[in-house]
Amino acid sequence: MKKAINYFTTLLLMTVFVSFYGCKKDKDMPTLTTTAVTAITTTAASSGGNITDDGGAEVTARGICWGTTSGPTTTGSKTSDGTGIGSFTSSITGLTPNTKYYVRAYATNSEGTAYGNEVDFTTNPIIGATVTTTAPTTLTSTTANPGGNITADGGAPVTERGIVWALTANPTTSDNKVAASAA
Repeated sequence: MKKAINYFTTLLLMTVFVSFYGCKKDKDMPTLTTTAVTAITTTAASSGGNITDDGGAEVTARGICWGTTSGPTTTGSKTSDGTGIGSFTSSITGLTPNTKYYVRAYATNSEGTAYGNEVDFTTNPIIGATVTTTAPTTLTSTTANPGGNITADGGAPVTERGIVWALTANPTTSDNKVAASAA
């Protein structure tokens, strides 16, 4: 009987040991933060992240993900910015002007993908180009040669340029116009 009690006591101790120590998880998901969004334009921005702990397993992928709804994940738009812990910077491109976006850094290890804090930003709107008109240097009774100078594109490529005129003040492209050739 004493032998049976010792056997069951040993078996019980082994079961308790395996329960507490044999199944102990020694790896976690990475710990990271998302950096502020900077260099915002009409179609691009910059952000990144800082992975401070790999969770005990190598970080095999990292970057940022973004979208127009809260909680973006790696199944949507994302960058791939290497592996490992530490800081990284990402370029976000292909954005729509004057649109609110949500961004999170991500890091993946063997335990899964962890996300940093969410930040949001709005891309710049497209505004009209900045143009000045130059006075004509040659003026006859039937012709003139005015010009212009585009000093800023307003956040989008200039697709047409030229001179407009009318017999009233403030002519528009609905009046008479001549497209200029590229300089």
